[in-house]
Amino acid sequence: MMLELHNVCIGDHIRQLSLTLENGQIMGMHGTGKTILLRAVAGLIPIDAGHICIDGEILTPESAPYFRRFMAYVPQHLSVPEGYQQIPTDYLSLLRRAVTSDKQLLLVDEPAAPLTGEQLQNVVQLLTDVVSQGRMVLTVTNPLNNHYLQLC
Repeated sequence: MMLELHNVCIGDHIRQLSLTLENGQIMGMHGTGKTILLRAVAGLIPIDAGHICIDGEILTPESAPYFRRFMAYVPQHLSVPEGYQQIPTDYLSLLRRAVTSDKQLLLVDEPAAPLTGEQLQNVVQLLTDVVSQGRMVLTVTNPLNNHYLQLC
C-alpha cells in the first residue's frame, strides 16, 4: 500500500504538504496539524487544496467511505455516548483493536496522556508487528522520553 500527499493544504494548519509513504511516521511538535492530517487521510475532514492518493487512487469525499474499509483509526482519545460503556476507550485497548482488525492501513494518533515506559514498549511492539506483516502504519508522535518510534 502506498500513501501519497500532493501539495495538501488544510486550513491554517497544513500548507503545501507533499509526502510519499509506504510505511512510516510523521513527527512534529504540538500544534503542527498532525491530528488534522490523520483525520484528512481517513476522509473525516476535507482538504482545501492538493490531493491524497491511496495506491494511486485519489481520496475524495465520495470515495472516503470505500477507503475507510481498509483503514483503522486510533484517535488520541475517544468519547463514548451514554449506553456504550462496554467499548474500551483507553489508548492501548483502542490500538490493540486496530492491530487485530487486519486493516491494511493503521492511522495512529499520539496518546493524549503520557505513556509509561512499559506502555511505550507495548505500543512499539504492536506497531512493529503490524509493519512486519506488510501493513502500513501512519503514526504521529512527539518525542517520547527522547526516543522516536521509527517504522520502516
